[in-house]
Formats: sequence, C-alpha cells, structure tokens
Amino acid sequence: MVIVLQNVYKSYGALAVLRGVELEIPRGEAFGLLGPNGAGKSTLIHSILGFLRPDDGVIRVLGTRDLERVAGRLGYLPERTYYHTQFTAHEYLRTLGKLSNLRGERLRTRIETVLDQVGIEAAADRRIGTYSKGMLQRLGLAQALLHEPEILIVDEPTSGLDPGGQRDMAQMLARLRNEGHTLLVCTHQLTEVARLCDRVGVLVNGRLDRVTGLRELEAQGQSMTIRVNDLPSEAADALEQLSPFVRCTRTTVVIFPNTPQLQREAVQVLLNHRVHITTMQPAADALEQFYLQAVEAGPTDIAPPADADGTDDELLERLVGGHRA
Repeated sequence: MVIVLQNVYKSYGALAVLRGVELEIPRGEAFGLLGPNGAGKSTLIHSILGFLRPDDGVIRVLGTRDLERVAGRLGYLPERTYYHTQFTAHEYLRTLGKLSNLRGERLRTRIETVLDQVGIEAAADRRIGTYSKGMLQRLGLAQALLHEPEILIVDEPTSGLDPGGQRDMAQMLARLRNEGHTLLVCTHQLTEVARLCDRVGVLVNGRLDRVTGLRELEAQGQSMTIRVNDLPSEAADALEQLSPFVRCTRTTVVIFPNTPQLQREAVQVLLNHRVHITTMQPAADALEQFYLQAVEAGPTDIAPPADADGTDDELLERLVGGHRA
C-alpha cells in the first residue's frame, strides 16, 4: 500500500473534522474521495501531504511516517492555484524545477514533456496572467507532474471549468492512471469519479466508512424508486424488515441495489397495506445512489481522542491552499 491511514483524527479547536479515518490505497490505483462541502476532504489530503499534523492516528506514505522525506515523490494540484502572473509558463516551471533539484538538460526536457502532456506548449511563452481558467488548471497539473511523482493528489481538478475543460482534464488524468500513476482525486463530481476511478469512498461526519469498487457498484445494478401518496408507519416497518437495502420516507420507497425478487416483495407489502402506488421509476446511476445513501445515513456520535492537542490550525488550513512543487 502506498497510502495508509489508521484511525486518523484532526480537530480545529473544538471542531472535530476527521474522526477516526481508515484508508488504504495500493500502488497504481485511482481512488475517488467524495463528500459534501465541509466534510473534511481537503483536511484529509493536506494531512496526507504533510501540510497538517493529525491529532492522533497513523499516516504512512510510500512506507514511511516521515512525510517530509517522501514529499518529493508526491505531486499535488490544489483546488485553488496561485501564480505570479507576470511569469511565462516556461519561467514558472523552470523556477519550480530548481526547487525540486532539477537542473540543466534534465529540467529543460521535463518542462517540455509536461507542457506537451497538458497541451499548453503553444502558449508556454505567454504571461500566465493572460491564461484562461482551463489553461491555469493545465499549468497546475504540469507543475504537479514536473518532478515525476509516484503519487498524484488532485483537489477538485475540474472546479470552474466548462464542460469541454472538464472532459479534457478527465482525459489527462485517465492517461496518467493508465501510465501507472497512483491517483487520489478529491471531488464532488460523480461523473468525474465514474470515468476515472477504480474505487471510491465517501467522507461523512469525519469518517470514511463507505468505500467500494466501481465495478462492484456496476454489478449491483440500478435502484428502484416507488412513489406513494402516503406510507403508513406499519407499512414502512414491514418494508424495512425485508432488507437493509430498502429505505422509506413518507412518500417514497427506494430499493438499492434492486433485484426483481426484492422489488416484487416490496410491491406486495404495499398492496397488502392498501398503499396507493403512483409511480415506479428505475434509476441507472448506482454511484449516485451509493453516495446519497452514505450522506443520508446521518451523523455518528464519535468523540475525538482524549489526548488530542486541540491546536487551532485553521490559519494553516487556509495557507496550504497554495501549490506544492
């Protein structure tokens, strides 16, 4: 495993953000980290990068807990990139390359290689201040790849991009995955994850309890939503006793993953309780159903460890929004 997290906690003062996160990512995998806004996704990846120190737990990257020692083997594309806009792309990458101990012909070759990889070689001598949002994202990916990292961590890589830019970024990341890079993709875009990732986890209430493979999700098939006028509590109880895959509200019955047998049984329960069915609608997006189930599961009451230092790192959390070469 190239990334291992064991029972990781992180708080900002009294606010518990990570509450016992467990995660293992093998070499060569593309892992999608999902979660609602404010769930702690950025805090989690900043902890993996070594920008933040957890209050408790263990983080190992490339076999070591000394994250500073392996920092040069990781590439990072933050959600918000900051540039000295008077530089050209060549000048910017040349400066970052020297910070990564690249020199001479090796540095020149790497700059031309990454500019070609991300498709902005024709604009490499223009000032960065003239770049579009999509070009800035490409330049950010170029800086993350410059030193040939073994692990690439990207935070909201398509944020602010138009549909064409989103497609191009997804294709570039897919090529990197196919070349053997290990990818950790932090996003709230489900289509991005579906195109790119091997596995996905949903960070909710500071925990990463829901992790699955995309192939396993596809094999589960679709969901079924049965809408009713009004579902009595006794009917809802009978439905939820059929299977943990049946969830009820006052007006809906959702079966995920759906099977013909479970669907028949659910309909029979509704008929037995004289519940009027208005519609039955299949939904093909298993990933969306997986995500919604995780988010709607509700909060879990998990206290941070008693020896957590409670240091207020909120300022550092804002500061690390910049780039890492």
